[in-house]
Amino acid sequence: MKSFTYFKIKNGLRGFTLVELLISMAIFTSVITIATGALFSAQAINARLEQTQLILDGVNQAVEVMARDIRYGSDFHCDTVIPSSSVPSNSVSCPYSNGGSVIVFKPAVPLSGSTLPDSDRISYYLSNGVIYKDEYKEGNISNKITYQITPSDVNISNLSLYVNGAEDTTSGNLSQPLVTLVVYGLTTPARKNVQPVQFTVQTSISARALDI
Repeated sequence: MKSFTYFKIKNGLRGFTLVELLISMAIFTSVITIATGALFSAQAINARLEQTQLILDGVNQAVEVMARDIRYGSDFHCDTVIPSSSVPSNSVSCPYSNGGSVIVFKPAVPLSGSTLPDSDRISYYLSNGVIYKDEYKEGNISNKITYQITPSDVNISNLSLYVNGAEDTTSGNLSQPLVTLVVYGLTTPARKNVQPVQFTVQTSISARALDI
């Protein structure tokens, strides 16, 4: 019996003790628990980031829509008041010293059904946390059609517009108006576990068409 035991020990065939097995199982269980928790946490963070990114993509798309219209527009009128009784047609700048919150301009393409395309106007403005686009066919306030530009899962706190060189329409002057728009806001995710995120989007647009 002694020689058999010696043979097993000598050849490294001795097994684990019960204490060693319990300790190993405890360590293994702890590692698995920590790894699983980290995995679930990473998945939750990724889901929140995806939700936030989808919302911000919507904001960026809205800004791109505004920038495209402005880029090919002309006769810019920057103001702080939404047109109510009449649509302005004169060119007015908003320098960086004060800025504006409403921009009205002539679109590059005549509005649908318009017989006086030179009088057509588009305006962008902020109202109750949403940026809207108004189309005034033939410059008539009664022909107004309103579109919501920013998605419902964001709250726009401020829209700042800066227009430089709108009045400079001297014949032969190739210096075009420069429009800068800054959008401030807060995401309002539908999922309860996604925290709101503050954002700022800024872009500058130079009019393509010669405004002379």
